[in-house]
Amino acid sequence: MMERYPHLSVDILKAGHHGSLTSSSELFLDHIKPKAVLISAGRNNRYGHPHPDILNRFEERQVVVMRTDLNGAVQFKLKDKKIRVESAIEQKETGPQNE
Repeated sequence: MMERYPHLSVDILKAGHHGSLTSSSELFLDHIKPKAVLISAGRNNRYGHPHPDILNRFEERQVVVMRTDLNGAVQFKLKDKKIRVESAIEQKETGPQNE
């Protein structure tokens, strides 16, 4: 994809495979430079998605992370070239849960 679209940049990335370890390589993230990412994963899923290393990759790049396991339903509303993010569950922290 990076070869085919060498100048591709994105505002919002939907993380592949629930944020698994192989879902978003550093090279890919550095290429597309997302501003926000949506990770769709079930709460307390048996695979431990999203993977902590993936979350760290986003954090290192200052990408806003929205997670369905923590934020519930997430909506990105576009109006006048601005993006507003709304979620069913407001949460200040979008990192791993403390249980």
